Amino acid sequence: MPLSVTRILRSLPITVSVLGAMARPFTPEDLVQTNRLGDTAVSPGSTAVAYIQSQYSIDSKRQTTKLKVRSLNDNIFNDNSIEVVIHSADARVNPPKDSADEKSESDAESDNLKKKLKPSQPVWLSDSVLGFVTPDKSSSGSTLYAVSQRKGRWSKPHPLVSMPVPISSVQFSPESGILAFTADVYNGTSTLEETADIDRQEQERADTAQVYEDLWVRHWDTFTSPKLPQIHTLKLVSTSDNSLKPKGQPRNIIKDTEADGRLEASDSFVLSPNGLQIAFVAKKPGKDYAWKTTSYVYLADVDGSAAVPINPGKGGASSSPAFNQDGTKIAYVQMADPTYEADRNQIKIYDISAKSTVNVAADWDRSPGHVEWADANTLLVTYNEYGRNKLAKVDIATGDITPIVSSHAVNSFKVLAGTDRILINYSALDLPNDLYTISTDGSDLIQVTDTNPTLGKDVALSVPEDVEFVGADNATIHGFLLRPPQFDASKQYPLAFVIHGGPQSSFSDAWSPRWNLNIFAAAG
Repeated sequence: MPLSVTRILRSLPITVSVLGAMARPFTPEDLVQTNRLGDTAVSPGSTAVAYIQSQYSIDSKRQTTKLKVRSLNDNIFNDNSIEVVIHSADARVNPPKDSADEKSESDAESDNLKKKLKPSQPVWLSDSVLGFVTPDKSSSGSTLYAVSQRKGRWSKPHPLVSMPVPISSVQFSPESGILAFTADVYNGTSTLEETADIDRQEQERADTAQVYEDLWVRHWDTFTSPKLPQIHTLKLVSTSDNSLKPKGQPRNIIKDTEADGRLEASDSFVLSPNGLQIAFVAKKPGKDYAWKTTSYVYLADVDGSAAVPINPGKGGASSSPAFNQDGTKIAYVQMADPTYEADRNQIKIYDISAKSTVNVAADWDRSPGHVEWADANTLLVTYNEYGRNKLAKVDIATGDITPIVSSHAVNSFKVLAGTDRILINYSALDLPNDLYTISTDGSDLIQVTDTNPTLGKDVALSVPEDVEFVGADNATIHGFLLRPPQFDASKQYPLAFVIHGGPQSSFSDAWSPRWNLNIFAAAG
């Protein structure tokens, strides 16, 4: 049965307490000090999940970042997470000289390495070896470290490969030994070191002027950079001591692609099951780059062969490419209108060998977001409906939609290979993000993480209520009502009418560290 029980999160171990007389109001200070769930990665055998958890302390002015690992084998919630790496640093822009972070190199070298490195982007290199990326302050680059698990204990981190520039979206294929990542590079450069050299030259300039030769000048509040995010691959090979080492240099798999202008890869790229191909999304280059949303799904070999779009044409924005289990097909979503950022996404499947595309559930009047393959005949998709970010199964042949999770917000999900379960990042207006697993039939929800175990015991959070009213053009408008703590129906309270309409998106029953509606309600 699909999970749709009202306020289902309140029946779980992290239950938020009823607004009692002893609970104090939720404050902005509480919000900024909540633990935040970051990047996650599932082990190849789906037996464990690694994730980043961060927290800021107002009193100490320090940011603590942890790399944690949690088993996925438990049938009930059991907080057996292991802290693999813990990093704490002064979060001020200019820490005072007497800060704990201002120490000599000899002192720093004597510290536990697990506390010296700030972890990000966990990536499993095998079921017992976990990688993570840490910034290199001395070179402004990045280093990929690895830790190994033996008899339940994790080793000290050891460096695998250093990059002269920051990298992101790191992925690894144990089948091919290919490490893939995104790096911002200058157009026309052949190596990452060339980009690093230009960056060093730019830092010596006495001005910050930038010449623009096309209309793609600024996106929202950020001026575009002459550097482009592009995908690179690097081969890792085994060593005699069962470790890994790089073979050769990183290869830019986009550089040689024919393109009339900028070719910027989005972060949503995926490796094929055999690790020999990559599917990624990039906006269509050309003179209309700034006012058209058209983007293509490109298919490229990891050895650097020119990337080819699988859906060339005049459509709108594409997103969320996903290989099927045998790597012969790619599912993705695409908008039809290239001039409308909030057009409805439509599900498509591309057959690589036949070079043909079919539409799936074409008559469905919802806009799917993220898509993955459950099996050869079924897709999994997220979509928004009535203020909920839902998860559903889509029958490829019939287009039938079967909800799996219908309450609150599935912010992201990952199919657990070799099982009938899905890992979901799940939240609500009255509960921060945590990880859960759920069966593909919508039953047996199991909590995996508990990032804020004390929230709700001493702090009152308002439970959202669904409301409807008549708006412009007699349209029925849906929203959420959050009452202040200690609400007394006999009293009058000021009303904050908070609107976050799109048309791209709207408020959902989801936690947000930015637009947090419980902060408004707590103000009374």
